[in-house]
Amino acid sequence: MLKHDIVARRPRIAAALVVTAAVANAAESIGMRMLLPPQPEDHAEALALVAAHRPTYAALTVVGTLAVPLLAAAFWVLTGLAREHTPRLALTARGLLLAGMWGFLGMHVVNLAQVPFSADGTREAGATAIAAIQSSPVFLVLFLLPFLLGCALGLLLLAIALLRSPVARWIPLALLAFLVVDFGLRNAGPVDAHWLFVAASVGAAREILRQPSTVALAVESSPRVVTVA
Repeated sequence: MLKHDIVARRPRIAAALVVTAAVANAAESIGMRMLLPPQPEDHAEALALVAAHRPTYAALTVVGTLAVPLLAAAFWVLTGLAREHTPRLALTARGLLLAGMWGFLGMHVVNLAQVPFSADGTREAGATAIAAIQSSPVFLVLFLLPFLLGCALGLLLLAIALLRSPVARWIPLALLAFLVVDFGLRNAGPVDAHWLFVAASVGAAREILRQPSTVALAVESSPRVVTVA
């Protein structure tokens, strides 16, 4: 049989990683919605809002930034759930989602920069700098496009791949619902879309714990043949 790295040896760690990444990512989005006023479009007004709520904004943004590498690892695990059944689709989704996480990280770095830029005396220059960065072709190509295309297409392919796998069908359907609400509707509903992502992640973690041997065959980085006596 095939035996693979951490998920084969430590399914509980893999399951905890998937849930922790989803919760940390959701904490930023839900916290921003519940604890802060709506983000203004104008950069100067946005920095004024950050200045008025600096500790809360900084804490939530740091949590969201730390969630990005966890999400990258979680997507590696989630795509592995479907790899045995749809290897090409799962690997394509994995590549797109990792590219999306690269873009997501770059966007968070810009968001973190708003904290020092919001200080008195630097706000006007900070607003100009943020506007210049976000409109820069380099930022668009290196970060924004990978985030939008990588995450949207990657989640779509991941959901399709999971629909063809043995995992509970509601898990990929929850991912599709999250994709529609968060990316299609821009998370404009009364309830934050990230609750759907958390639910799907908890369901996937449950599948990992219930069927560790099956998941172990699907989630890998460098397979090797193990002879069973």
